[in-house]
Amino acid sequence: MDAKELLRRYAAGERDFHTVDLSRAQLHEVDLNGAILKKAILFEADLSRANLVGADLNGVILKQANLNGARLNGAHLLGADLYEANLTNADLSGVNLWRATLRKAIACEINLNRANLDEANLSAANLSGANLSGAKLSGANLSETNLTAANLCKANLIDAKLIFANLYGANLERAELSKANLTAADLSRANLDGANLSETNLSRVNLSGASLTGVNLHRANLIETKLILASMRGANLEWAELTKANLTEADLSWAHLDGTNLSGANLHRAILTDVNLKSAILRGADLVDAKLGDLNMNNLDLSWVIMPDGTVHN
Repeated sequence: MDAKELLRRYAAGERDFHTVDLSRAQLHEVDLNGAILKKAILFEADLSRANLVGADLNGVILKQANLNGARLNGAHLLGADLYEANLTNADLSGVNLWRATLRKAIACEINLNRANLDEANLSAANLSGANLSGAKLSGANLSETNLTAANLCKANLIDAKLIFANLYGANLERAELSKANLTAADLSRANLDGANLSETNLSRVNLSGASLTGVNLHRANLIETKLILASMRGANLEWAELTKANLTEADLSWAHLDGTNLSGANLHRAILTDVNLKSAILRGADLVDAKLGDLNMNNLDLSWVIMPDGTVHN
């Protein structure tokens, strides 16, 4: 079947085209609303600006297909293969992409609002400026993915992999990131206000200039993490690991640091007023010019700590 026959049958009222092979077909701006293309082969097909609203595309092969500006909202793409597909400006709001492959896809400014991407593979994809607000990404692979300025507000990223991901300036307000792996990711200038990052791996992550007001980092791994100028007011850092973290000029006012390991951390000019340091570890930390207010540091291990006045505590 070629593109002309498909469109002729669709116009006649036929909707079931499952397993059809339309590789490299020219389907620019076609209307296939509600079509059944389950397990169809659309390798390198041109579906730019096509109407695929509510279509059944479960298991479809769309490798290297052009879906620029296409409308797929409400469609089903379970297990679909969109490797290196062009999804720039496409509308996939509410789409079910469970276990789909979008590896190396070009999806700038894509709309994935409330989409289901649980266990999907989006590694090395370009999702800069994407709308992923309220999206389900539990267990998804977003390693090396470009998510600069993306909107992930209230997204579910439990157990997701974001190793080396670029989230510069992204909005992750109230996102769920517990137990996610963000090793060496770039989250500088990101908004993480109210997000849940409990037990999350943030080792060597760049969070410089990020907003982390009220964030939950309970038992999170922040070893060697950059938090320069980060706003962490009221953050929960209880039993978190911040060994050798760089918190230069970070604002930790009203933060909860009960049991937090700050060994060797750089807290130069940091604001630590009204914080709870019960059972915290500060061995070898740098507190030069830090603002401590009336902070009670009794019963703390201050071995080799550089105090605000530059003296070394023995």
